[in-house]
This record gives sequence, C-alpha cells and structure tokens, in this order.
Amino acid sequence: MDDYAEVWERFRSERRLEFGGHTDPAWREGHALSASFMIPVEAPRLRERLEPLRDVLRPFPFVSLHPDHFIHITLVLLGFLVEGPGEEGEVSRERFAEMEESARLTLSSFPAFTVRLANLNAFPGAAFVEVHDAEMLDQLREELCRCSGLEKPSGPPHLTLAYFHAPDGAPAPEELVSAIARYRVWEVGELAVDSVAMTVLDLRLDYPEPVTLAEIPLEKASQHAQPF
Repeated sequence: MDDYAEVWERFRSERRLEFGGHTDPAWREGHALSASFMIPVEAPRLRERLEPLRDVLRPFPFVSLHPDHFIHITLVLLGFLVEGPGEEGEVSRERFAEMEESARLTLSSFPAFTVRLANLNAFPGAAFVEVHDAEMLDQLREELCRCSGLEKPSGPPHLTLAYFHAPDGAPAPEELVSAIARYRVWEVGELAVDSVAMTVLDLRLDYPEPVTLAEIPLEKASQHAQPF
C-alpha cells in the first residue's frame, strides 16, 4: 500500500476531523509570519478539473476552501520569522538569507521535472490532491532539508484544496467520506517544477497572498535565470 492509500484508509476508518491550517492558534502560538519553501501552482489553468472537487466539498460548513491565489505545494516549513529567535521553530531574517544561499547552491544542479496531480484525499485537518510521480519531489524535499539543516516533514507531498475547521476529534460525516471517495480517481493535470519559492505567510489573515522573497531555479531553468 502506498503512502496516499494509507492516508486515505486511515481517514476512512478513523473518521475524525481536526482544526487544520495556519490560523490554528495552537499551531502558530502567537506568531505572525511563517516562512517556507513551496511550489506555487497556477490554479486558474487547472480550474476545470479542480472545480468539481471544490464543488463536492463546498456544502460542508466546516470546510474552508482555498482561493486560487493560495493554492500551492508546501515542500518544507522553515519556521516562524522573527527578529530575534528565542524558541524552537523560530528563524531570523539572517538565517533565512543563509538558507536561501545554501538552497541556490544545492538546486543549481537539481534537474527540473514534472509531477502529475490526481485524486482527492484527506487528512483529519484538510482535503488535498495527491502529487504523483513524486519521487523527484521527495528527493527535492530531502535536498532542501539537508542544505537547510531541517528535518524532512512526515507524510507525502500534497496540494491542499481546503482546510477542515472543526474541533479536534470531531467525527467526519459519512457524507464527507462518501463525497471524497467518489473522486479518489480523478485526473487534475501536470505541473512543471522548475523553481522553488521561499515565501512568507501572514498568519493573522485567513488566506493571505504568499509573499515570495526569493525564487530559486532548478538546473534546467537556471540557464535563463536573471540575477535578483
């Protein structure tokens, strides 16, 4: 059984929800900014195939659908961006710049590749589209973690479509499980991965525009990259 099948079987059998997303007070603990490596996704280009998935989730009152500008694939969370780090999980702007420099060196020899987006799935806190043919994406995460001195995140890579805003442990309705099951086999489209964005997210807003502080090209694209 692959990772995505295990995630689905767990959700289907346990049928429990959590409060997912960056606005969860228990996760952000008063922090205002979160930094990450991510892959932006042009959602309008995929809208025809994404919209049926959104439509099947929309009727549930605890579902918070991502707007187009918020659709992305998170690779690695870098930490909460602060002026003077004093706690685990906090990162300074100086450290952010060091990670950018290290990532540029590492990714300059990492080849661009393509992944396939397909199939609706769910964690207790979110509904997502699976990222298939993702061996290269997994290696990319490993390289980014290695050069940044961070632990590789658990769980398979995914494109989140919606957060579940429900009390932790709330039961997942049978109607939700059945709705997701109907789209367990569903092609969305292909995505070319030729760069990685270092972004900052304002955690005080429901769906802020991710602010890109650096865009780092992979090997194939680097030949034509302009200096920042």
